[in-house]
Amino acid sequence: DADLERRLMLDEWVYRPGLPANVWRPDPAAFADVDRAVTAFTGGAAVDAAAFSGWTTAERLRFLNRLPRRLPTARLAELDGALHLSAIGNNEVLFAWLNLALGNRYDPAVAPAERFLASVGRRKFVLPLFETLMAQGDWGQPIARRIYVRTRGGYHAVTRGSVDRVVGVPGAR
Repeated sequence: DADLERRLMLDEWVYRPGLPANVWRPDPAAFADVDRAVTAFTGGAAVDAAAFSGWTTAERLRFLNRLPRRLPTARLAELDGALHLSAIGNNEVLFAWLNLALGNRYDPAVAPAERFLASVGRRKFVLPLFETLMAQGDWGQPIARRIYVRTRGGYHAVTRGSVDRVVGVPGAR
């Protein structure tokens, strides 16, 4: 159907560089409420649990990933308590939370991280969490090694090889 091909701009999509004029463009204001929530929380306001509960995964991830990477324990506790992040059922959101929390040496996140690392094997989750723990020196390294001894056997060989190097397993290349 030549007319349909023309309307879809198939030649532009397949054979030309760049994006065709008919590409869908996201609304630049789509995350405005999330960005305002980040600014408010960063400025000291309480976290808006009602707003968070109505957000999509993308909005929740944007919120967590836009927070400052350094937060005091009290603010982390407020986030976790109000949003129930350590028990959230979405692995993408849980990973973003655990990475932030462990990067701040937030002790209450250790048990949820251990459960998470024992239940998922995806390298995209596993490797960064072990990297975050190992970067925390005398606090995180013993935790990472303890968890890894217990979980290593459940990981794919590629994941094991990557984490072996990070955790310092003898013989890892």
